[in-house]
Amino acid sequence: METLFDRLVNGVIDGPDDLGGIGECLNILDELESQNGSAKPVQKKIEKVRLIFKRLILEESSDPDKDWRMVRDLLSSLQDPPGEEEEASSQTGAVDSGGGQQSLGEDDEEDFFASAVVDSGEDGGQSEPVASKGGSGQWDGESGELQDPELLKDFIEEAKEHLSTIEMNMLGLETNPSDTEAINAVFRPFHSIKGVAGFLNLFEIHELSHEVENLLDGARAGKLAVTDSMIDIVLVATDILKGLLEELERGGSGRREASPAVKGFLEKVKSFGRDPVVDAGIPMRRPVGEILVERGILDDKTVPEIAQKSKSGGKKFGEAVIDEGIASPREVSKALREQRHNIETAQSVRIDTRKLDNLVDMVGELVIAQSMVLQNPEIEKAKDQKLQKDCGQLNRITAEIQRITMSMRMVPIKNTFQKMIRLVRDLSKKSGKETQLLMNGEDTEIDRNMVEEIYEPLVHMIRNSVDHGIESPAQRVAAGKNPTGTIIISAEQKGGNIAIDIEDDGRGLDAKRIREKALERGIITEEDSLDDRAVLDLIFHPGFSTNDKVTEVSGRGVGMDVVKKCIERLRGKIEIANRFGQGASFQMKLPLTMAIIDGMIVRIGAERYIVPTIALKESLKVSREAYFTVQGKGELVKVRDSIMPLIRLHNYFREEPLHRDPWEGLLLVVIEGQNSYCLLADEIVGRQEVVIKSLGSLFEQLPGISGGAILGDGKIALIIDVKGIISLYEENSK
Repeated sequence: METLFDRLVNGVIDGPDDLGGIGECLNILDELESQNGSAKPVQKKIEKVRLIFKRLILEESSDPDKDWRMVRDLLSSLQDPPGEEEEASSQTGAVDSGGGQQSLGEDDEEDFFASAVVDSGEDGGQSEPVASKGGSGQWDGESGELQDPELLKDFIEEAKEHLSTIEMNMLGLETNPSDTEAINAVFRPFHSIKGVAGFLNLFEIHELSHEVENLLDGARAGKLAVTDSMIDIVLVATDILKGLLEELERGGSGRREASPAVKGFLEKVKSFGRDPVVDAGIPMRRPVGEILVERGILDDKTVPEIAQKSKSGGKKFGEAVIDEGIASPREVSKALREQRHNIETAQSVRIDTRKLDNLVDMVGELVIAQSMVLQNPEIEKAKDQKLQKDCGQLNRITAEIQRITMSMRMVPIKNTFQKMIRLVRDLSKKSGKETQLLMNGEDTEIDRNMVEEIYEPLVHMIRNSVDHGIESPAQRVAAGKNPTGTIIISAEQKGGNIAIDIEDDGRGLDAKRIREKALERGIITEEDSLDDRAVLDLIFHPGFSTNDKVTEVSGRGVGMDVVKKCIERLRGKIEIANRFGQGASFQMKLPLTMAIIDGMIVRIGAERYIVPTIALKESLKVSREAYFTVQGKGELVKVRDSIMPLIRLHNYFREEPLHRDPWEGLLLVVIEGQNSYCLLADEIVGRQEVVIKSLGSLFEQLPGISGGAILGDGKIALIIDVKGIISLYEENSK
């Protein structure tokens, strides 16, 4: 059986940034300390390692690489008790050209150590986590209370990211159970969660992660087949872990033993696969020899010869290559690393979101200040060519800084989309339907502040697609369709907006039934004349549902009204396209970012206002004959074949207009709900992207105004809230 010393030097830690490995190493050090009793040399070295780990974990190290080298040396020295130098030196597997033993160079040794494959032993190599007896400084071993909440906060954030990765890859395994890399991509996050949880003495999380990790290790080794049952059990584990993380966020300190519910689940995990079925379809990882051949270090003809020598000598292939002097430890180390990690990850730095938001705000101020300088009459009158050239350069640099800072706020919508895979899977099982989810444009980026906001609307619409849209397999076959329904979610950037479509090939929306339900609930009357689009828009009315009974999935009349309100709060809108009997499509149009708005600058009297372009359908001038009044209806304008109410913006903002007659001014056509309206302004000044500024708590509820922006000349323009203006108009018309 592998010794604790072996586990310490066999690559438990991948480097100074590997918190999971550090946590596991600390657990092993605790075991070593208990085994060696009061041996002072061992205790002293363990204490030093703990202190260095503390610096690394708390990011207090001035030179992490130097500290990491010190850790490596200390761990190596722990393996070299007096009288066993010869045995220890044989572990490196490196020989000089004369056949004598040599130690690896500092860099070679570090690469070789970092690339060694972890062998967890017969029982997984883990014991129950033990509170550190000194040195880590994070937990009180008696009370079990966390002494460093910042470290716990970082763990929770990273664990949530790991769980998202796990769900994504487990669901991918449903379609391709033999994907070895996907299995490894699930195993690694569980390993990291387990390691850090062990260090933090989060016993319940540590134990659960450890047992699931053992299960996945069996799949990695080909001892267990990746089946639906295994996928279900891992997904349930992620749900339980999410709940435990939420408890920690609410101030819990982590139970010292598993709760009854978790204990029951742990028994299921432990009993899973006691009669293992080897899945021959799971391929082994790429051989080291193959990787070395690709790199030109080995020749195809020499690989079988070295393999035979390594087998007869009881050595690993990499050790045999080093013994033959064909490859250096560094080259074998890199091959081992590539064998284990086929996915390269981009380097990243965690930044407090408040700092990022402040940076974006200051860059916005910089853009405004630059515009004010460049539009200064004195600068515009200047004829100096160098000044003009410098101003142009300043403009380019400022624009690039703004582009980069705004991109820092942007994240791919992929993670949000992938969460829907799990949702569709669970809903399909509950409703007894067969449904697949397809994704397009998941690399489209959106403001990170909007990601959480659009999650709930997506969930509501996916729920409706599965419950209302997709038919049962029998119904689909009877209708000449594939028994498996399809839902497609896609994202696409269109100018300064993002369009998110949710489409299904189900039964579609029944306009006749929607109208009947609306009449039954008193939402409309028999006298109301609505076109097809207006009828479909009735599903956004609060409390509306076409389901006659409440199910686990829907039927409560809560959902689509919430969707619409949420999208409108984000300054977006939602549209429906319907093909009854064939499916329905919902499109959300949202601004890419909440910090900048694409607006049309219009003049109303002496002041300028900004109308969000996403709210505009068109702008036009009309003839005198197109304007008329109707008793009880007020002022109306005929735009082509449609009659629209006229809203005079100058009345709401108390401005003296340049034009009072509608045929002399400019009309802005907007759509709100089931109706279209014409907003009367004096003229369009231009169109530009502006940085949104809050008006503060005193004016945040100002009717018809959603914020402000500073224009290039330094003056402030208010941003018109189209929905608010129309609400005021409707109230005044009653």
